[in-house]
Amino acid sequence: MVAALAAMALAASTSATDRIYVSSENVASEEGMRGLYERWYTLYRHDSDPIDKEKRFAIFKAEARAVYELNEGGTRVKHHLNWFADMTQDEFSESFANCAPLKIRPHREIKLNLHQPSQNYPDKLPLMVDWRTVDGVLTSVKLQGECGSCWAMAAAGAMESIHFLKNNKRTNLSVQELVDCSPPKEHCKGGRADMAFQYVIDKHGIHSSEQYPYNMLMDAVAHAPVVIRFRGSNTTEFKRYSGGIFRGLCDIDTKQRHEALLVGYGTTPSDDANDPGVNYWLVKNSWGESWGERGYMRLQRGHLAHGGLCGILRRPVYPAHPK
Repeated sequence: MVAALAAMALAASTSATDRIYVSSENVASEEGMRGLYERWYTLYRHDSDPIDKEKRFAIFKAEARAVYELNEGGTRVKHHLNWFADMTQDEFSESFANCAPLKIRPHREIKLNLHQPSQNYPDKLPLMVDWRTVDGVLTSVKLQGECGSCWAMAAAGAMESIHFLKNNKRTNLSVQELVDCSPPKEHCKGGRADMAFQYVIDKHGIHSSEQYPYNMLMDAVAHAPVVIRFRGSNTTEFKRYSGGIFRGLCDIDTKQRHEALLVGYGTTPSDDANDPGVNYWLVKNSWGESWGERGYMRLQRGHLAHGGLCGILRRPVYPAHPK
């Protein structure tokens, strides 16, 4: 598993220097589509079974046409072909958008520290937070591969950040250890960030904090990155997200869950032609740098129904450094 994830991570890292878009010449002929596929394949897949490659080519063509039509429809952001371009929607949904199951076998109560909001909220909060701009707080964007480990990557990212903020030491924690050892010990079949925190508590004495309501989330992320849970990230809109302010759709009725790291918030400037004056959350995902804005997503902020857009306000958690 380690070797496979390393190989996929390497493929994802190369995508940071190139983005593949679909032109009218590409969709005009089979030859044009084949050339586009070979270019994309060299960047993201490198080698595979010839029979499977032809099967994937058929899926790729449909996705490329859909992305081309989406761009022709006048969207705010020009979409590109990311790492998921030769996966069916069902494959994407099962392998990447469903790694934080709703129900896991019972475990003992976790003792958590409650986050204390700033006084005179929200006057004391900064207008914008972006932990990417603070050197050392965030490690590189990871690619979880076809392993339901989003919860482990988000939990590790949160602990890495709090460790740096308290000790001024940057470190990469072992996601593989969480996947192998943290309850429910089902490896790539999914898990939860709060149970990963409990595992670390049991082994190393690090404490975690409990979830908190919407008005405290901005306060919390102003202090340190926070793990959030998406409801319904299995949609084509999520799969094809290439940048800008994400407004949906999210299938909030599905039982599928995905976890990621909330690393900031802000408001687009009024002179932004695409999204003037829009409030947003800034999210670090685990789907590689070919997805979204180099692995990050800006999600519209201000939705209160259904626990916020895609339900991200429902179960935010973060680790507290031991006193």
